Amino acid sequence: MSKIRSLEYVRGIKEINSVFDVIDRKGQVRDKSFPDSGIFAMKMIVPTVELRRVENELRALRQLNGKHGIIKMLSAMRVRDHIFILMPFIDYVAFSSYYLSLNEKEIRRYLLHLLRALEHVHRYGIIHRDIKPTNFLLDRRSQRYTLVDFGLAHSQFDGDLDRNWNPLLASQNVYNLKRRRPSWQDDVSGHFLERGSPLLFTPTPSLDKPSTVKSRVCPRLSTSCLSSNTGGPSHVSSPSILNPVEEQCGCGNRLAICRGCRGFPKAPAVRRGGTLGFRPPEVMLRCVTQTTAVDLWAVGVIFLSFLTGRYPFIKVEDDLEVLHSFSHLLGYERMQQGAHSVGKRILIDPRPPPLGDKETPLAYMKKRYDSPYLQSVRVAHSQLFG
Repeated sequence: MSKIRSLEYVRGIKEINSVFDVIDRKGQVRDKSFPDSGIFAMKMIVPTVELRRVENELRALRQLNGKHGIIKMLSAMRVRDHIFILMPFIDYVAFSSYYLSLNEKEIRRYLLHLLRALEHVHRYGIIHRDIKPTNFLLDRRSQRYTLVDFGLAHSQFDGDLDRNWNPLLASQNVYNLKRRRPSWQDDVSGHFLERGSPLLFTPTPSLDKPSTVKSRVCPRLSTSCLSSNTGGPSHVSSPSILNPVEEQCGCGNRLAICRGCRGFPKAPAVRRGGTLGFRPPEVMLRCVTQTTAVDLWAVGVIFLSFLTGRYPFIKVEDDLEVLHSFSHLLGYERMQQGAHSVGKRILIDPRPPPLGDKETPLAYMKKRYDSPYLQSVRVAHSQLFG
């Protein structure tokens, strides 16, 4: 464990140690002033996390307000370059220890609570983006489900939950070292992430306009690579134009990108956050338009784990293997149609064969419930949890 994440490091922060007792178990703290109030969970966000993501998470937790199975943010604090979020502690049961023993009624209850929580999230136009069993916790005592971890959440319509967010505001005045002293008495609705606070980078220098780059590059292409004789092949009109010293790219012999190259249009930024195996095809194919269906796809993957008794449902190393697996499960033609609908193509050679009748999820489910092993697991589960 790195020093920045160790218990000793957290205990060494005076602002935290003066208010809470940090328990040995990860993420658990107790209020020193009210020790009988119970145990809380404290999440520490390290400085390497992008400020925009931190603000999106805090705004999402504040808007959802701990209702309909969403984890509640009790307080938040900025200490140095770290963000601490205080939440109720959940003594949860590991998904891998109980998902095989659930009957049909219990599986329906699990999915119903998950979909109700997502309905509340999507009502605000928020995409959770990291739906998986380890983020939907079952409390050991109350048997209640709670959706946690909004670190990748963002708005479906505006990208960021704060419409006025501007990354340049965070990089302005980087030499201003004034910071107000944080306090746990701050209201979570306040602007505890101050604009203009020092960051670890400097403002990007001004770049040449695309029109300037185009005017400098295009004439050279038109004179060196195109022939004026339409009947003959293209040829270089002059050897002196092939290697003009004054027009060479400036980043050829340096570990940097010259201004001319930086002026070319860039591909649109695409969000690719999520957990491998739970990301939908539009994320793996880097589609620009992504909706709340991203979360519903992950719910379907969890449902497949219940049906087949496999968790994780697909054990792979990268997104390409996931696409290949779902092409085998859903059919190559259906995956091609889905990719075509978002302007993409999937090429797999050789094409994965379709599943047989004995390999469908329904067949897996029947085989799973008829196995002697699962019958013994259900008996043990009923003895432990009633």
